[in-house]
Amino acid sequence: MGTGRAASHVLLVEPYRFRFNPQTGATNVFQQAAPPAEAAALAELAVEQHRALRDLLVERGVTVTLTRSIEDTPDGPFCNNWFSTHPAAGSDEAALVVYPLLAANRRPERRPDLIRLLRATYPRFVDLSAREQEGRYLESTGSLVLDHRGRTAYAALSPRTDGELATEWATQLGYDLVAFTALDGTGVPYYHTNVLLFIGHGVAGVCLEAIADEAERRAVETRVVRDGNEILSLTRSQVDEFCGNCLALTSAAGENLFVMSSRAWRGFTAAERARLEHHGAALHTELSAFERLGGGSARCLMGELF
Repeated sequence: MGTGRAASHVLLVEPYRFRFNPQTGATNVFQQAAPPAEAAALAELAVEQHRALRDLLVERGVTVTLTRSIEDTPDGPFCNNWFSTHPAAGSDEAALVVYPLLAANRRPERRPDLIRLLRATYPRFVDLSAREQEGRYLESTGSLVLDHRGRTAYAALSPRTDGELATEWATQLGYDLVAFTALDGTGVPYYHTNVLLFIGHGVAGVCLEAIADEAERRAVETRVVRDGNEILSLTRSQVDEFCGNCLALTSAAGENLFVMSSRAWRGFTAAERARLEHHGAALHTELSAFERLGGGSARCLMGELF
């Protein structure tokens, strides 16, 4: 697959005892704990909703590799935070990158069995996980939103996204880095870049109003347009509805797709939906259990396999 094209194959990790993670709640204001009875119902609902996402992808021609999370990984379904894959480019072999995670109880998500599975396809292996010992974190395509066509990586700096490490990553993987600070309405940095920015199929949904520094905002806007993308401007209120947490994929037949939650779809105006669907078909399904307990939505549940 060419480097400029969206993935047509994803890894999904089905939830097992999905639950609120107090170790990530300190930096993720989207998460909400629930009373025990409700939490148990949401854990069951998470399994149903995850299977509906899987079926939706398969029905539209996306290849899915499926595994199941293990008991000691409460955030196991959010598999895009611990690894990324990259197709061969120029003299570089296809690559697997694994990442340092802020929450100690998320680190077992980097399972040896899954790494072995992936390394069979990706000969180049870049392991950044030891940076955890330095207190430096970079949570894969949560921290980095990648424009594969423009070879540009966007990073909203936060406790989970270290600027120096993002720079090092960009050098190793051959991307230009555009780093910035993005704040919610209370002045807190967004925990991940992928809640306020998505890029693919010639469109970029981005919450420019969250970037307070004018020079940084202009740099993001300029680069997005320079790389050939139409800007779909998101508000902070739409970020709260997970409108920024979409993923561009491609079906096996070459159809452009945008995958999101139904909550995100409802968060777009009719005009914005039309603009988005000018670039690709929008697929959506309810992911409320993940949004409530885990503070993550559709994009967080899919690890691209290029």
